[in-house]
Amino acid sequence: MGADAEIAYDAHCHIHETPESYAALAQHKHIVYCVQGTNYADWQAVVELKTQHGDRIIPAFGVHPWFAGRVESGEIPADWQTRLRRLVTQHGGIVGECGLDKAARSPATGEAYPLEPQLAVLRAQLDIACELGVGVSVHCVRAFGALADALRQAGRCGRLPPRIMLHSYGGSADMLAQVFFKGEVGKRMFVSFSRAVNGRSAKRAAQCMQAAPESRILAESDLHDAAATAGALDAITALIAEARGWSEDEARERLAANARRFFIAGGEEHL
Repeated sequence: MGADAEIAYDAHCHIHETPESYAALAQHKHIVYCVQGTNYADWQAVVELKTQHGDRIIPAFGVHPWFAGRVESGEIPADWQTRLRRLVTQHGGIVGECGLDKAARSPATGEAYPLEPQLAVLRAQLDIACELGVGVSVHCVRAFGALADALRQAGRCGRLPPRIMLHSYGGSADMLAQVFFKGEVGKRMFVSFSRAVNGRSAKRAAQCMQAAPESRILAESDLHDAAATAGALDAITALIAEARGWSEDEARERLAANARRFFIAGGEEHL
């Protein structure tokens, strides 16, 4: 078995939000975690986790669509893009979590988050990822057409990031095959799956796993509790293996190789 199989990559998680679970990292030394900041206020926690655990952590800094309105309101400082660039440059990693969401509603108002602020903040983050030559982790719920348009527009302007991950992808297999893995966007696209989200509809998830190129599939936990991530990764790896007709050992090796391919930044592999 190749060296790739010795390390598992959690392509998208939020374990920085549950520091009481950090002790579990010592028990799961074979896992490299891509830890996703979401709202500016939590970026420092991602930095601290990276500082504590070194190459075990791939940091990601972004503004999630649920919090895009905070840029417009001023709750997120006007210099957020400058800070994002600085953190990615200093600490490595990628841009994310960013994206679009037409389903979620504000706990304060009960109203859906408006799309225009989300689009503006997403475009800014795509620009930064392109400028820095790093990958981007994208959240998308019921906004796949708008996301596809934004990515195509970025491509026409020469502003596409080198690697794009659709995390916990919940769209259709047809959308993957006919839109996201076509043209210039398709050359850069990866798709990630989690038990937490994709386990809700195993048949739909299997169709998507089959529609994606085998070299562009990633696995994630999308969890906050570090103690639960290993089991979640094992579970989604088993689902991917079943969908693709791979053994679980083969799936682990392929997924690790795919993650290396996605997370390469500036010529450095996170191992």
